[in-house]
Amino acid sequence: MKTLKNIVLITLFMVGSVVTGFAQRGRGNGNGHGHQPHSGIKRNKVMAQPNHARPHPRAVVRSPYRPAKIVGFHPHWHPHHTYHRRWVYFPRYNFYWDNWRQGYYYMNGPVWVFNATPPPVIVNVDLGKEKKHELKEIEDDVDDVYRTNSSHKKEFKDENEK
Repeated sequence: MKTLKNIVLITLFMVGSVVTGFAQRGRGNGNGHGHQPHSGIKRNKVMAQPNHARPHPRAVVRSPYRPAKIVGFHPHWHPHHTYHRRWVYFPRYNFYWDNWRQGYYYMNGPVWVFNATPPPVIVNVDLGKEKKHELKEIEDDVDDVYRTNSSHKKEFKDENEK
């Protein structure tokens, strides 16, 4: 009986030490110990200090509409021509075609509207023959390109208005 009692005590001691060993593994301040040192000794840690001389890097925010692989776009209104940029601007009618979303951005009263159907002004117009401009690559990730419409109007002034 005394031997059985000793075996049970030894087994419980071994199991208890194994369990506490697992409980402390990987915890604490990165030294493998589960507690902070209380002796007042400071440990030498190398901390990377930010370089304030350089400007902070800008976060690149990509459009959620960006296709995974860009080869070339063939819009339904000009299927035999390849466009490489997202935005196509039509200066005569002052609207944008979005190759990623396959739709039109145009003014409807005082607000810009996105629609998969063309604006009423161009229903019977052959857009393949109209003057158009692909916008710059840096504007590809801009979802609200119409905010810079005044600069696009100046840059791509329609020859018909002269």
